[in-house]
Amino acid sequence: MRYSVISKGLTPSQLQAEVKKIGASNITQAKLLGQVFCELDEEQAKTLAAVPGVVVKPVKEYQTHQVTATLPPVETISDVFYLLRSYFNPPLTGTGLTVAVLDSGIRKTHQSLRNKVIYEANFSGSPSAGDVYGHGTQVAFVIAGGMHALGEKAGVSPGASIFNIKVIGDDGIGTDEGIILGIDKVCDLAEEARRKGLLPTDEMYPNVINLSFGGEDDGDQDNPVRVACRQASLTYGLDVVAAAGNFGPKMTTITLPACDPEVIAVGAIETMGELLVWDKSSRGPTVKGETKPDFVLWGTNVEMASEKADDEYVTKSGTSFSCPMLAGLTGLLWESGRRAYGEGWLFRWTQARDFAPYFSAKPKEAPVNKDNAYGYGLPAMGSMLGQVSQVNTSDQQMTEAFPMIMMMAMMASMVGV
Repeated sequence: MRYSVISKGLTPSQLQAEVKKIGASNITQAKLLGQVFCELDEEQAKTLAAVPGVVVKPVKEYQTHQVTATLPPVETISDVFYLLRSYFNPPLTGTGLTVAVLDSGIRKTHQSLRNKVIYEANFSGSPSAGDVYGHGTQVAFVIAGGMHALGEKAGVSPGASIFNIKVIGDDGIGTDEGIILGIDKVCDLAEEARRKGLLPTDEMYPNVINLSFGGEDDGDQDNPVRVACRQASLTYGLDVVAAAGNFGPKMTTITLPACDPEVIAVGAIETMGELLVWDKSSRGPTVKGETKPDFVLWGTNVEMASEKADDEYVTKSGTSFSCPMLAGLTGLLWESGRRAYGEGWLFRWTQARDFAPYFSAKPKEAPVNKDNAYGYGLPAMGSMLGQVSQVNTSDQQMTEAFPMIMMMAMMASMVGV
């Protein structure tokens, strides 16, 4: 049976030595994240788990979840973000953002994705990094699609770049091992970019990891994927955003890894119309009692690129698509901030959560504080102007957050929040 072996204080070489000592076979090691994958029988697994500083977990499966919509949308998300980008002069495009899409591969020849995929790696076990299953192409489109920077049928940040890290096989299923090796590769690329002295806006410097898939929350903080996500965020400075899941309206249905406190969990609201959480969007709390999701974005009847042909589009629903919407929004917020404060201005959702009450909107009947349906709410602004007058403007962090806050105000006015 295949296992993940996690270090709890051992060096990578020490961990691998313990694995070899026990007689493991078919050993694979994550370069940076301190995890090893190997074949063990039950007795070997028990013996290895008894070694101080070692945690042994059976490899689990993860899946993408999506709902095919029956009708194309009348008003599209492309329209909303087109207006938002066009408000600025020159228009925003999300240039400088690079998102690592860990998914089922990408049809990079699609007319809306040409020249957007600048790096590829395949950890899925399927023969190529291309997209047979269809999910990854759609996720990539939401982030960076667009036949030209401000054209119709565009994603959120059409100037962004994409890493195609295939971790979901052609059958729509991935494992701990492939996902962690994919995260490890993105961390390695981030580390390499730093060693070369590249700016975070360089296309080969990854900024965000998008995980539009999930598994059942087992409440285990030592789950290998959760460990990898935390390290990517805390050690390598990458925002990790994950789909909350499509298992609502039941409580405690947030999937893993979105359930981890360090991961930005994204739920879905109905596209256009009233600010209503989508019925199928997973709800918190997590098994450990954490309030989740963190944010919600539009996730129903989203028009996206199809994997079947270079000029075809599909319409689907799911938190799989509200998640990359948040990842793509990073590019617009970051670009607007750089214009105001210079190229050294950085943006991370993990830090933005500290200011979420100032730029997030919910229905009036929803709890004011973070809750288990909306999280903080839609990253937009309803009563921001009234709240901002009460903020100490000498607060440097709040001052530096202003580009983000003002952009959210424009988003809110466009959708009537």
